[in-house]
Amino acid sequence: MIAKTNSAPAKHPIYLIQAATHYQLASTFLRFQEHYESPRFRAKRFTLEEYMDWYAAEYGGFTYYDDWEGFNIPSWVLRPFRNGEFDPLSHKEQRLLNVLAKCREPFYVIGVARPFALPAVKHEFVHGLFYTVPRYRQDVRDVIRNASVKSYARALRRSGGYHPSRWSDEINAYSLAGLSDLVEEGLSVREAKPVQKALRRVFRDHFGFDIRQASKRSVLRHVHLIKLPS
Repeated sequence: MIAKTNSAPAKHPIYLIQAATHYQLASTFLRFQEHYESPRFRAKRFTLEEYMDWYAAEYGGFTYYDDWEGFNIPSWVLRPFRNGEFDPLSHKEQRLLNVLAKCREPFYVIGVARPFALPAVKHEFVHGLFYTVPRYRQDVRDVIRNASVKSYARALRRSGGYHPSRWSDEINAYSLAGLSDLVEEGLSVREAKPVQKALRRVFRDHFGFDIRQASKRSVLRHVHLIKLPS
């Protein structure tokens, strides 16, 4: 099931799940993703119906499958699903567990739909690096700890999609790929620019290229690609 993008092995234990449609992608990842980072459901057991009811009440309708373009989870999130704590699993949830069954932990899973938007791939790829490269993660946290990020926090809180424990990871990913999405949530560009500049420098120092200029090919050579059947 794993198709590598070139003859050389990927440099990082990051698995890119490529779905045929946004609906297939989001409906596959929903409970995994929200168990990982939802401000309401993080670390909790819940059914799809419970989540759908909450989301519809919170946002005026269940628009989840249209609202989120990419997904990302560390491998430990899969364990309670494998252990029966979320039974019954949907067919799509079980299929994701199956295609990742032989991957050696720890690893990171990111997901996009075909044909994928490069900014979305970059954003999720940065999440994968944050998790799989400890020194990089520490340097990112050092930048954020020493910066003014109150506007980031307000924007992330307003977006409603992230538990506070995930904010450093999200500040980094949005700064490197997708800053305009947080600007739409009220992020101050004036506050963001020095943070973005420092985080770009940290990325270049660790990985030797500029994520802004990276092509699809250069990003994909760092990951393992898995295409979900339609």
